[in-house]
Amino acid sequence: MQHLPLPVTAAGDEAVVNELAEDAFWAPHVADWIAAYRTYQAGGGSPFAVSPHNFGAGVGSRQYSLFDSRGGSGELRRMRRKEGLKSCPVCGSPVTGNLDHYLPRNAYPEFAIMRANLVPACQHCNSGVKGKTIHGGNPRRFIHPYFDPWAAQPIWLVEIIPPYKAATFRPRPLPELQAPNSEIVSFHLENVLGIQFDLSMANHWSSLPGQLKMRDETLTSASVTHQVNIELILARLSKGENSWDAALLRGIASDAAAIEHLRQEAIGTVLPPMA
Repeated sequence: MQHLPLPVTAAGDEAVVNELAEDAFWAPHVADWIAAYRTYQAGGGSPFAVSPHNFGAGVGSRQYSLFDSRGGSGELRRMRRKEGLKSCPVCGSPVTGNLDHYLPRNAYPEFAIMRANLVPACQHCNSGVKGKTIHGGNPRRFIHPYFDPWAAQPIWLVEIIPPYKAATFRPRPLPELQAPNSEIVSFHLENVLGIQFDLSMANHWSSLPGQLKMRDETLTSASVTHQVNIELILARLSKGENSWDAALLRGIASDAAAIEHLRQEAIGTVLPPMA
């Protein structure tokens, strides 16, 4: 989850449609197509502001297929490999390298090649639990990395659910988030995180006591809290404000009982010998 600058101007996206007008098949649809693009831009891509347009029999399937035929273009390759991404802008995982359609192209084929609708993402987000879900009733929708600048700030944490020795992990919006953003974040978290997130949280949680013992000889409540906060700062810098690691550490830092569990586990941890 990350705010990104738009990859192209509105005029740049429209220029692609105007180029298609040279093909007699597309020419009758260009005016409606550009009108749909302008509605998307004006509404920030929100599914509550943008309704699918019926261009007539056979047109939607051709629009849908345009992405497949252009997916290997230099520009889309650069979007997939966007420099400076610390984590997936959609879910916060440490993986990138794919492109996700913000409004899914099965429902909105007219936006299949609209770059404002194409977001760098991990493979999981491109083909995972999000699937064909569009929204959950106004205002519950997905965060738009291009049109939701508030997503540049910390927006979620992971709550650690006892018993801590067999903890489970509940993603939730930060308590200080106000509506409607809190509802948007809730919907987003419910629909982009899956089994890989759960596995990552469990692995990170179980490895923390050993890491703490290596870095903290005193293992007091204050020193463990300090180390967790340092790890949080490092995660924010290296993975991003809303990465999986940052969200987990943010949740731990706000939970005194979780801190105490980690302290006790660290005391009892036997470190492997130095090589």
